Order: sequence, then C-alpha cells, then structure tokens
Amino acid sequence: MRLTLVIILALIILLAGYTVWPFYGLYRIASAVETRNYAALQELVDFPSLRASMAHQIADAHLKLTGKSADTSEGTRSVGSRVGAMVADALLAKIILNPERLLDLLGKGLVSADPSPPSGLAAPFAANSLGSAWQTWLNSDYSGAKFYVAVPVDRPFDQRFGIRLRLVDWDWKLSGLDLPENMAKDLAQELARPR
Repeated sequence: MRLTLVIILALIILLAGYTVWPFYGLYRIASAVETRNYAALQELVDFPSLRASMAHQIADAHLKLTGKSADTSEGTRSVGSRVGAMVADALLAKIILNPERLLDLLGKGLVSADPSPPSGLAAPFAANSLGSAWQTWLNSDYSGAKFYVAVPVDRPFDQRFGIRLRLVDWDWKLSGLDLPENMAKDLAQELARPR
C-alpha cells in the first residue's frame, strides 16, 4: 500500500514537472529579452529554424503585396515562394543576426530601424504579452517535444504572435515565430523597398 502511494506520488510529480517545463523555457526567453541579455538569448534560440519559419511568412506576404496570386499552379507557386523565401531570408539575416534588432523585434515588436515606431505595437515577449500563467496555459498547445502559445493574450487572435518552442538537447528553444499579418506585411514592404 505504501509503495503504491509513493509510486503514484512520484508519477504526479513527474507529470507536473513535464507540464511546467516548456513554460519555464518560455519565461527564460522572455526574461532574456526583457533584460536585453543577448548572450542568454542566443542559447535559447534555434536560429536556422526561426529564420526559416519567418522567411516563408514574409515570402507569402511579399507575393500578396506584389499581386502574385497565392492560388497559382503548384509548380509556379513553389518556385516563386522559394525565390521570395531566399530574398526574405537575406532581410531576416539583418534582423535576426543583429542583436539589437532581434531584441527589438521580440521585445518591442519593431521590424525596422525607424527611430519613430508607431504606437500600439504588439510584441511576443513584451512585459505584459504572456499575461498570467493561467492565460498563457489557456493559449498554449503542448505535445511532446513541441510547444506553441499565442501572445499577447489580451489581443485579438489576428494580432497575436505564435511562439513555437522545440525541445533541443533537453532545453526548450525558440524555433518559430508566427507573425501577425500586419507585421508580415510590414516586413514584406521593407523587402520591396529599393536598396
């Protein structure tokens, strides 16, 4: 009887730890962004996956911006999308590989070097984006080695970021960022500007 109780208690503790683990990783990333600690952030981001996830979104927004139809034949769309993704990746390299710009994107929602950003910006890791632990849990999806949460929790869904974490070497890392449509459009417009 006593052994059964110990086993049940141990399983409950393991399950609770497994459930809380990605939230701990999420709050570690938020803390690194809030304190602007780029060294800590580097350890918590899977840069190739993050760039790839954002490049596809910006390429799709760029196709819409330039008037190319998203419902063209599959072969044409995939070539156009790949070319757009490569160009978007070059723009993202300037953002993601620049510590200040990456911290501005994650903490302030800034996508350009414009010194006068518009007011009312949302950001995935702003101080109030995650809300309470309960709100964050309600806006999350967790399955095995993948974790997803939509933030800021107090915004309409079309203005939220989708934060994707993935378990890599026993550490939760930022592996993707689903951008709100208006931010993907802003990045696509910056991509379309003549250099």
